[in-house]
Amino acid sequence: MQRKIFALCVALSMICFIPKGHAQKGKSEIALGYGYYSIYSLYNGAPYSTSGGVPTITYRYYLTRDVTLGLGVGVENIGDWGSFITIAPELTATYLDTRDADVRIRLYGALAYGVAIFNDYQLQQGVADGSGAKAYGFQATPFGIRVGRQFAGFLEIGVGYKGLVNGGLAVRFPRSLHKRHVAE
Repeated sequence: MQRKIFALCVALSMICFIPKGHAQKGKSEIALGYGYYSIYSLYNGAPYSTSGGVPTITYRYYLTRDVTLGLGVGVENIGDWGSFITIAPELTATYLDTRDADVRIRLYGALAYGVAIFNDYQLQQGVADGSGAKAYGFQATPFGIRVGRQFAGFLEIGVGYKGLVNGGLAVRFPRSLHKRHVAE
């Protein structure tokens, strides 16, 4: 398991060595979201379905205008059962972008797979401790919508550690200034 985590860390560090010429001027994005009905709470059902939701933070690096590579982190606390911290590399592909319109709307899909670190709350006599890193931290998002340019709101529908519904705010940097022609 330690080898898999090491390989994951090496793969993520490779993001730093991606040539800037292939990117959309080296743009990055930070997204803060909140999701409901994660795969963990759905799988376990009652009485363990007392999750308050999943706060997430995602970093994305634009490889091209339509493809990003990033890393997502989500934290979920499920009542009496346990808590999960999921760390998953993510690949996003845009399938519709209105970049020339006044209001920019992007439709995209995403896949993420990584590790979930579980903290078992059910530590009783005769019950095995299930805590530790698990290789089932994933998110499949067939539909995502992002509205805005530098600052944007987003909503994602999918299944995995972020939940069935995940929404929030994103900021892209560095800021790009569009050249505007001034009539003389």
